[in-house]
Amino acid sequence: MKASHLSEQLEDIQGMLGSGFGWLKTSRFWLLTIKAGREDDARAWLAGLVDKKLVVSAADVRKSRTHPVDDAVAIAFSYLGLAKLGCDETAAHPFPSPFSSGMGCDLRALLLRDSPREWRWSDVEGGAGDPVHVLVGEWRMRRSAAEMASAPEKSAELDPDPSVFDVIKIDNDPCAFQQKAGDEEERLYESFGFRDGLAQPVISELREERGAERRKIRRDAGILYEDRVVAPGEFILGYRNEYDELTYCPNVKRWPGDATYTSGRFALNGTYLAVRQIEQDVDAFAKFEAVYGQAVCEKVMGRRKNGKPLSWQGDPDVSISDSKADAFRFRVDDANGFGCPKGAHIRRVNPRDTLGIDVQSSIKSVKLHRLLRRGRPYREEVANDKPRKGIFFIACNADLERQFEFIYQRWLRNPRFVCLNDQDDPLVGKPAATRSFSMPGLASGEEVSLAAFTRTLGGGYFFLPGISALKFILGREGTSKAVGSEAVAALAP
Repeated sequence: MKASHLSEQLEDIQGMLGSGFGWLKTSRFWLLTIKAGREDDARAWLAGLVDKKLVVSAADVRKSRTHPVDDAVAIAFSYLGLAKLGCDETAAHPFPSPFSSGMGCDLRALLLRDSPREWRWSDVEGGAGDPVHVLVGEWRMRRSAAEMASAPEKSAELDPDPSVFDVIKIDNDPCAFQQKAGDEEERLYESFGFRDGLAQPVISELREERGAERRKIRRDAGILYEDRVVAPGEFILGYRNEYDELTYCPNVKRWPGDATYTSGRFALNGTYLAVRQIEQDVDAFAKFEAVYGQAVCEKVMGRRKNGKPLSWQGDPDVSISDSKADAFRFRVDDANGFGCPKGAHIRRVNPRDTLGIDVQSSIKSVKLHRLLRRGRPYREEVANDKPRKGIFFIACNADLERQFEFIYQRWLRNPRFVCLNDQDDPLVGKPAATRSFSMPGLASGEEVSLAAFTRTLGGGYFFLPGISALKFILGREGTSKAVGSEAVAALAP
């Protein structure tokens, strides 16, 4: 059986999978719990977002490289949210256990070394607060006061009805996009002052189509460009993954497609989102930098604050493209960690060429565990206190166990990662009374003392459906060409 080509399905894939909406500088995320007896009202409100064409497709966001849409919305559901809206899985093709059990369940908490009962929100019953049923992401253009006055409907929040939903709103940090010295344009910075959004994988069938753009990216990255290219099935359900297998697609009852084939199932063109609200202690990190200096802070992160790799041989203050900032290997450029220490954050989340018997086997192995990140820095205003800042982390992945959970369990929170001695990730490691970070250049036995720089306030797993499946969930009964009889026949063995 051969898979459908991704380019034929872009209109059925939510735009969030095709882009991080970097040109839309304003964003917010809504965590919604549907109140008892208000399922029909919830379905109607969400369907209104689709009817108003706010939910954009991957085809929409690829119309232009600079400004394809002015506004965008994405809608995803927890397992309990799908059940709440009447989407029950079939026995033959159920949802995978990490999604159905939820990030906040006891087993996943044990695997991820989490403490979900201390969270503000989660995706399970009996956890922190009521379980979140729906995640709505909203991205908008920055608009001047005059523009907002002339077209207030374009600046209005989505405003979920509090009689229908219990609502948690996560607003973006308005200072996250900055144009610092050396930057050619505004770039995304997280709350500790580092460039964010770098080192993203490239979906093989969604490469840049425009010749000049493609040539520039390939020229900047050189021969290392292919290190970033990953099969579509690692992120989008129903396509071939890095094992050259079709990614498993669950199905739900009443779905009109042909469940015999992956191409006919409910989950085709969707993905799973691993979501975490991570609060950053900006004051603690500033105190750490005051004691140890910026250079050590950059060793902890694994990059310079402007995003350049620590192995970069050129002028550290000269701006380079994102592609060039991602064109490096650890084993080749910095095998012993003299530039980027082996326990640094970016070396843990993406070990690149370091873990296999040779460079190519390492890169091939790491491609099995990549994440497509779609989160943003957030800011929470607090009465009579400083605002609280952090990352609203969102990662798209087709296999929660093999991708998100593997990275968290085996790389980030593994105290023995690459033969380290009882050291987990310096930024998002498990809080403890004493934590340390070692790096070359320190005196024998000397380590850098770490504070608890972050804490998790909430987390959950969500399913981001294809647009046809989204319409089905919301009673619009849409089906894509992928589930039609002709398409199924074409995919038959």
